[in-house]
Amino acid sequence: MVSTAAILGKRKRVSKKNKKSWRKNTDIGDVEKFLEEKLREERTGGKPSDKTNKDLFYIDKSDIFSTSKSKLANMKCHSDLQIDTRVAPVVAYTGPSKRKPKKRPKIAQLHRTWLWKCRKS
Repeated sequence: MVSTAAILGKRKRVSKKNKKSWRKNTDIGDVEKFLEEKLREERTGGKPSDKTNKDLFYIDKSDIFSTSKSKLANMKCHSDLQIDTRVAPVVAYTGPSKRKPKKRPKIAQLHRTWLWKCRKS
């Protein structure tokens, strides 16, 4: 975050009398960039250019190609794909029922019929 005053070469004259002014008028972008770079190096274990080939690369010498088919068949990932007979099958959606529900009279209609009966009596 470069200010326009830094681009023009003039120094911005501001008062840094209190803490709020210091925070507002101080450019700490280069410090934050340096700290982010250090944190990234700590997470990744340093710069790759400083490491040797043995630290960067690993040669897998395991014998996964010599395993038998029975071991592969008994793997947990393959057993998850097998059909589990303990679980009930899911019933497919058959659609709406053919029987129509009874229509109930609306409340307003019931109220009108009740008023009509009251007037007669």
